[in-house]
Amino acid sequence: MGPSTKQELRTLFREKRAALSAEQSQRLNEQLIARVKTLELHPQWTIHLFLPIAGNHEPDTYAIADWLRQQYPYIRLVLSKTVRGDNSMTHYVWEADTTLALNHWGIPEPDSGTAVPPTEIDAVFVPLLAFDKYGNRVGYGKGFYDRFLAECPTTTLKIGISLFDAVEEISDVSPYDIPLDKCITPARIWAFNTAP
Repeated sequence: MGPSTKQELRTLFREKRAALSAEQSQRLNEQLIARVKTLELHPQWTIHLFLPIAGNHEPDTYAIADWLRQQYPYIRLVLSKTVRGDNSMTHYVWEADTTLALNHWGIPEPDSGTAVPPTEIDAVFVPLLAFDKYGNRVGYGKGFYDRFLAECPTTTLKIGISLFDAVEEISDVSPYDIPLDKCITPARIWAFNTAP
């Protein structure tokens, strides 16, 4: 498949996700978490996660969170709360007793907690629908994560999580799109440092 637009890829990968059976989704997530477990992360980092929308066949980031808490007991896990008025996000430490509520899109979010500025975040697990071989990603189209990642330090590690491998190229990348450093799939970990 040659270069594709973001909208084409959104449609295609929504359909690919919807076509997954429960068994296929579970198997892909098991392979995905096995790849995540090969990452070497700093034991005291602040790591931002997203939580999946139920029924969307998204990567199971709850399993990633469980592994991170076991493997790195001193890290801070952070979740976002969306601000719909300006498509921005605020960020809070995700404690064991943090109350989560579903937002407008069905994403579990913290009600409140200890606020964390983007400048303190060392790594971000980034949601996506598709990505290309150069580290460009297709999200859901609202720009929440590009705005958030632009506020993070340039040293923040940006890690995509996908149940599917890379497409050849996204044809309509914007100057405001923030590329990934890595993307983890069930088959491999992609690392990016070159542009087309």
